[in-house]
Amino acid sequence: MNTQFLATLCAVAETGSMAAAARRLQISSASVGEQMQSLEKALNARLIARQGRSMVLTESGHAVLDAARSILAQVAELQDLARLGRVRGMLRVGSISTALISVVPPALQTMARDYPEIELKAVPGTSAYLYNMLDNGEIDCALTVQPRFPIPKGMLWHPIRAEPLVLVTPADMADGSVHDVLTRAPFIRMDRKAWSGQIISAFLQEQRLEVKELFEMDAQEAIVVLVARGLGVTLLPDWGITSPSGRAIRKRLIGDRSYDRRLGLIGTRGAREGLIAVFAKALRQAADDAETELRVRVSADQ
Repeated sequence: MNTQFLATLCAVAETGSMAAAARRLQISSASVGEQMQSLEKALNARLIARQGRSMVLTESGHAVLDAARSILAQVAELQDLARLGRVRGMLRVGSISTALISVVPPALQTMARDYPEIELKAVPGTSAYLYNMLDNGEIDCALTVQPRFPIPKGMLWHPIRAEPLVLVTPADMADGSVHDVLTRAPFIRMDRKAWSGQIISAFLQEQRLEVKELFEMDAQEAIVVLVARGLGVTLLPDWGITSPSGRAIRKRLIGDRSYDRRLGLIGTRGAREGLIAVFAKALRQAADDAETELRVRVSADQ
């Protein structure tokens, strides 16, 4: 069986027409039709059917589509391995926003320097959104908060770093315990549905803290800006939080590392597994360098 025929099946399924599949594959529409007929003959099953102006997969077509994609991915991996042993290929990466402004830039710098033949495409999103993209095969890996459910057997988890939960307040706020500040000041809350928000909700519930909620949003950088403007206080994982330009904030550890946000790279097993491991190594190095820089800065301030 010619693997090109499988690629044609995937193109027809994704574009919905012979003509569009032909344009993507840069062949004629007649060639698309001939390849589909050959594949149907080899499998002894009807794989596509016309529905109005579109081509849709039959039940048999849907049954073989995932296997076809898997075979093509394995072929691509073999091609990568055959290229003189060099690490190369396309890696589609998703990342939460706070990682995009902290560990991802230096990791990309490392990748560009050490692995110039790996082409990376990065997309932003929340942990839940990126996990769904990964599950649907739209990306190869995602830098997310560790899920609160078991990682499926078809996926890999590469730990990157643990981010401690911190209380963030305006710099000029009067001193007080973490408990006192949270119960006294207006609270700007991370969206409780978000994976990071679930960690914060667990802390508040388990510490029996009743806060005076002012806003709730899934935008950690924006929350820091609101705190800096004096609107209230917040709890956030410390991804490397700094004061916004022109306004100062103060960070205090809550003192319990069991509420750390575990950041990691989750990826699918198979064709891109080696590329994912290389990127995970670059991310861990970026995280280690950031921690070393922080320790040096803290020592200099003392």
